[in-house]
Amino acid sequence: LLLPAGVLRSAVVDGVIAGVGGVLGFMPNILILFLGLSFLESTGYMARAAFVVDRAFHKIGLHGKSFIPMVTGFGCSVPAFMACRALKNRGDKLATMMVIPFMSCGAKLPVYVLLISAFFPAAMAGNLLFAVYLFGILVAVLSAKLFKSTIFKGNSEPFVMELPVYRAPTLRSILMQMWLKAWMYLKRAGTIILTISLIVWVISNYPVSNKLNLEYEAKIATVKQEINSTAEIKKQATTVFENELAAKQLEYSFAGRTGKAIEPLIRPLGFDWRLGVALVAGFAAKEVVVATMGTIYALDGVDKKNASLAERLSSDPAYNPAVALALIVFVLLYVPCLSATSVFHQEAGELKITLFYIFYSMTAAWVLSFAVYQTSKLFL
Repeated sequence: LLLPAGVLRSAVVDGVIAGVGGVLGFMPNILILFLGLSFLESTGYMARAAFVVDRAFHKIGLHGKSFIPMVTGFGCSVPAFMACRALKNRGDKLATMMVIPFMSCGAKLPVYVLLISAFFPAAMAGNLLFAVYLFGILVAVLSAKLFKSTIFKGNSEPFVMELPVYRAPTLRSILMQMWLKAWMYLKRAGTIILTISLIVWVISNYPVSNKLNLEYEAKIATVKQEINSTAEIKKQATTVFENELAAKQLEYSFAGRTGKAIEPLIRPLGFDWRLGVALVAGFAAKEVVVATMGTIYALDGVDKKNASLAERLSSDPAYNPAVALALIVFVLLYVPCLSATSVFHQEAGELKITLFYIFYSMTAAWVLSFAVYQTSKLFL
């Protein structure tokens, strides 16, 4: 970089590039997802699919029209919540809105791809990713049945819907829809994710412990003064001390203290304080989980400075495939981004419903992540 070593360079490299760059690296996967959704919408298939699944959906307590918001949820939860306006029965609407967060939106895909590529062989990556999506659907179905049997009881409205004709979409229209969705994703990367990455960088760098600096400066100075050591040995020892200092300063920072504070809650899931910081930041947007992990690892003093984030994770002794699966499940199920939660509250119209939605999704995420982690340890 042209920037000299210092605070500004660290903010750009360890904050912006490590955070936003880590998210944008998954753009090809996001484009493929949006391409498929755009094709389904353009052909007129979505409305017919809602008609076809109406009978099956009524068996779990949902309405055929619930299908469209749920499929839309695979792209983004915000338009999915807004699509629930088509449901006139309030019980059907609320039950559908409660399970939409369990659909894997495009923002969660970078987390899945990162963890699967880091801890599982390429031969099983596709099947595992597909299984994650199916698991979210299964949790949504069971949750919907639970809701309609308890708090959202009542008969569903009759299915009445105009079916559009099948049509062959033009390549231009599909690409335009895909680009519009991708552009919204990029705008999030340039605004929300950029802001959160810089905030994470700040709280990960401050406050600074002068005591630790002095302690390790003395150790490094002692190593450099050793007469019997070669230049290569001195360099290696200095690097080790610098990495230890970076890791301890990160623990001393606001981010480290926050992660340590919530670590007792997430330790049964196999998560440490670093993953705790990433999950807290993920409340802003799920892509930020990857961005935060990139920022933390850039500051954590790891030896592989030029390695990818996946390589750094896979070489970290604190993590293993069981932890990766538990983290995937937690990200899949816990509360989506703040903007989606805000739209949920607007559509639900009651604070108690919104609070219940947050409580239920967080509880489901913790319980099922715990079950997956404990089970996976027996086989992986």
